[in-house]
Amino acid sequence: MAAAERLHIVQAAVSQQIARLERELGVVLFDRSTRQVRLSGAGERLLPEARAVLAAARRTRQVAADIAAGEEGVLRLGIVQSERIHRLMNGLAAIAPRLQVRLHRLVPAERLAAVLSGELDAALVRAATAAPGLELLPVWTEPLLVALPVGHPLADEPVPRLPQLAGLPLRLAPRDNNPPFHD
Repeated sequence: MAAAERLHIVQAAVSQQIARLERELGVVLFDRSTRQVRLSGAGERLLPEARAVLAAARRTRQVAADIAAGEEGVLRLGIVQSERIHRLMNGLAAIAPRLQVRLHRLVPAERLAAVLSGELDAALVRAATAAPGLELLPVWTEPLLVALPVGHPLADEPVPRLPQLAGLPLRLAPRDNNPPFHD
């Protein structure tokens, strides 16, 4: 009777659910008499297990709520190696300490394809201006730098212009690895 009141259902419904559970488990959980109902030996043995299941269900609901609130979960992130990644991860850890970030180093085209397929949750890419089926959001800007020997004539220029640099050798990753950045 007390269980029915706590669950806000009628006693008959509780009895039916207990009978269904006993049939499913193949054991009698309660010894019933006209005066009292008490746990059977099987019921006593299964009680700690049932309590553990209920505690696990409560923990699962709490973790799900934390994930929904963005406080916990797993972020699968496609990246390119950079010093900014370390700063980004530190900043993310400060605001979401229970968020697990799984980094995946892939070339840009593979990162975008993995986000599109759902294999990754997000990816950091440089110089992309379009990605059909995906939304591109600016995260930060990086200056493009030129490294010159100290004695080079352009080293004294405050900001060398591209035409001045046109004749210098340039080393880039193959175009197939990142066409927008290469271009």
